[in-house]
Amino acid sequence: RPSYEEMLRFYSYYKQATAGRCQGPRPGFWDPIGRYKWDAWHSLGGMSKEEAMAAYVAEMKKVAQK
Repeated sequence: RPSYEEMLRFYSYYKQATAGRCQGPRPGFWDPIGRYKWDAWHSLGGMSKEEAMAAYVAEMKKVAQK
């Protein structure tokens, strides 16, 4: 099973590839999971959808080799 950090990377690459750049406001203090997800996605900045797709596949290959 992938680690929590790997799952956050998968989530961020998926969101970047399907929805584009993170535009919404950061979730509040009482939603820590939402904040972790938002931070991971927001950290990708202006990465293109194609780059995010390639990064997702590369991350998947890396995790599968473990």
